Amino acid sequence: MKTRVMMFLLALGLGTAAHAATDHARIAFVKPGVAKGVVMDSSQYVKLVIEGPFVSHDKIPVSDEGLIDYVDKILKSSGATYLAIYVREGIKFGDVVRTLDSLRKTSAKDIAVNTVEIALGRDL
Repeated sequence: MKTRVMMFLLALGLGTAAHAATDHARIAFVKPGVAKGVVMDSSQYVKLVIEGPFVSHDKIPVSDEGLIDYVDKILKSSGATYLAIYVREGIKFGDVVRTLDSLRKTSAKDIAVNTVEIALGRDL
């Protein structure tokens, strides 16, 4: 699973770099603990967890059908412009790809995907 996710991330990153001028949010893949420069406070981003067939925000499951509208409302109400995405351990590759594709259609400027999976049952 980790090898497939890393290969996808590399391919997506290269594709994103090639299409720098786009209407969609940029996606960056980050490894915890290696941030350089200014670290954002939590009011500047919205945390989402890819749980498999759905996404959760503050432990609330959000269905695919309403995901874009839900995220846009959360971004607007919080004044945030960035999404911090975490992936639950054992999630299918296709679920990650599908969710990231949907999240790029939101009003977020940038999307940061954590490259370390969250263990089952562990909270953020």
